[in-house]
Amino acid sequence: MSLYVDICKKLGDFSLTMQVEFPDEPTAVIGASGSGKSMLLRCIAGIETPDDGRITAGQDIWYDSTKKLFLPPQKRHAGYLFQQYALFENKTVAGNIMLGMTGTKAGKQQRCSMLLERFQLTGLAGLRPTQLSGGQKQRTALARMLAAEPEVLLLDEPFSALDTHLRGQVRRQMAEVMEQHSGVSLLVTHDFSEALQLCSHAAVVSDGKIVEYGPCIELWKQPKTRACAELTGMRNFIPVPEDLEQEKPAMQSIGIRPEHLRPARENDSLTYSGVVRRILPGIYSSQVEIETAHGTLLWETARGSPELPIGGQRITLSADEENLHFFLD
Repeated sequence: MSLYVDICKKLGDFSLTMQVEFPDEPTAVIGASGSGKSMLLRCIAGIETPDDGRITAGQDIWYDSTKKLFLPPQKRHAGYLFQQYALFENKTVAGNIMLGMTGTKAGKQQRCSMLLERFQLTGLAGLRPTQLSGGQKQRTALARMLAAEPEVLLLDEPFSALDTHLRGQVRRQMAEVMEQHSGVSLLVTHDFSEALQLCSHAAVVSDGKIVEYGPCIELWKQPKTRACAELTGMRNFIPVPEDLEQEKPAMQSIGIRPEHLRPARENDSLTYSGVVRRILPGIYSSQVEIETAHGTLLWETARGSPELPIGGQRITLSADEENLHFFLD
């Protein structure tokens, strides 16, 4: 089953225009804040109504403006995991999990027990959300989402409210959930490393539109737009020099990832010179900020490397040709 979305939604000066078909595999929706990625999920879930268009899940029509058809959220077989979990404070952990279940009382209790055990919540079944830690709330929200056996999983930045330690722990659990789910899974994030770890494919959203779609690793290796390059970690953008303008017509900038810069060699055709302004040491690598005529370049190199400069030093950098990316914008 695939999820087909072809919608328009206008909010003030912002316009969401999406046309995409999501396959039944984990897919990331990557974009900066305000790009429209969460609005896309809310339209799919039925929380927001598009101005026009169509949304289908397999053979089921969830929304069709021409037919004046709008399926309410509770009938869409979609599980939505909100950023802040949206647990009901007046219900226990078990009560929250059973909220979306159907069937007999005995059947619901049996399924609830299975989910409590799966997400290590058995001893917390009688507690209220205010008595839970961030990780426990996250696991409760996950269990509640899966309790209704949804065909589509909609995960809206599920790690944003967690600290670093809990984020890694819950991410592993989320990976298991997405791997085992047989339908469509959409993960909204602005962190490309999360997308790469949890999803095979990604849709890159910018200004209310999907600007690129494909395998995550290919989006990292060969981004076609500057928006995709920035979201996948590229930080250096330099004007195309005059001697390359005829070879690369209409291209306006060259993108280079910080880790692909290196000290210039004698035969390098493109070099960038500047003064080291700041060195930001990390555990395994250091980031070096270099002020050049084209602005600040960010170079990432191994911590303790003999190539690591000092503040105030003048340095010339370059990159191998295969690590240069040319963009229209």
